[in-house]
Amino acid sequence: MTVSDPANTSVAPAVTAEGEAFPSAPRRLQYVDTPAPASGQSVTIAPGVRWGRIPLPLDLNHINVWLVETDDGCVVVDTGMAASVGKDAWEVMEREYFSQRPLRAVFITHIHPDHIGLAKWLQERLGAPVLMSRRTHELAHAMWSGEGQAHFDKAEQFFRSHGVTDALQIRAMFRPDRFARMTSGMPKVEQFIADEETIRWGAGEWTALETNGHAEGHLCLSNPAARVLISGDQVLPTISSNISFMFHSTDPNPLGSYLSSLQRLRALSEDTLVLPAHGVPFRGLRQRIDDLTGHHVQQLDKLATLCVEPKVALDVLPFLFRRELKDMHLFLAIGEALAHLEYLVHAGRVRRELRDGRVYYISL
Repeated sequence: MTVSDPANTSVAPAVTAEGEAFPSAPRRLQYVDTPAPASGQSVTIAPGVRWGRIPLPLDLNHINVWLVETDDGCVVVDTGMAASVGKDAWEVMEREYFSQRPLRAVFITHIHPDHIGLAKWLQERLGAPVLMSRRTHELAHAMWSGEGQAHFDKAEQFFRSHGVTDALQIRAMFRPDRFARMTSGMPKVEQFIADEETIRWGAGEWTALETNGHAEGHLCLSNPAARVLISGDQVLPTISSNISFMFHSTDPNPLGSYLSSLQRLRALSEDTLVLPAHGVPFRGLRQRIDDLTGHHVQQLDKLATLCVEPKVALDVLPFLFRRELKDMHLFLAIGEALAHLEYLVHAGRVRRELRDGRVYYISL
């Protein structure tokens, strides 16, 4: 049974590390009426799949984790952040569920700390192999090695060129140890999962779908026979995922990658049950994709109009975001603005011009 606007659907904060609050209109989506599980608990949400929740010490206060049954235990998708509240929840899960269905593997959808953060801790505690995409592993290795310092050294010059003048603020937000402190370390990866690779867990066959834009190497898991999609952060019911062009980006057009990935997911069955990393499971994948796509198109059109007069990325934030932006939220918003501006450059609607060390965007 599903409901269109459940009481247990929490409203996301206006801006989070995952993205900006952007719910679909009432009755566009059909949410499951299964109450969200308590911390460390899990409930059946689909045949062979259980829904668990791990607390996060953030504005966005939870991550959904998915326990997929195997013949002799289970695989968990994503882990939460390296914080005591997360570890406490996993210890409850260990006593109440893993004692009956042992943990056989940890699958990581993408690089962000709320997803990969406790992978090493779970691996060391329970001896479970870790699976992820090769690109996620490359990014993780860079963060935990000396390469991370080289990336972060680029941050000050990058953000200055896009309008930020406070060098101390940049350095505080992009210290190399910031990522490391939110994670339990680099797990040993037993298997790299490739795009369109099929994985058999128990009675189900899951296909990995590489869906870039929010994070390079992001993997969703689709079970076409059961019409279930584990969507990670790629499709969320009440948040428009952050799509950023940053100093460490290798994708020159992340918004283009994101919109393409949405169309790929839109080809899945119309009645697919979406299991998102945050929020409540729902049906209405195509409607949600259309709403997200339309939102980005509106933002692009707004920017193309604004850039009739030359603008740096910082200049356009008040027109894209409706609240004061501070600390990391400011830098995520700049990254989001740049992803849209770079999309317009690739589309031939805007050009870049370097003036006195600053990058200006000008409509054509």
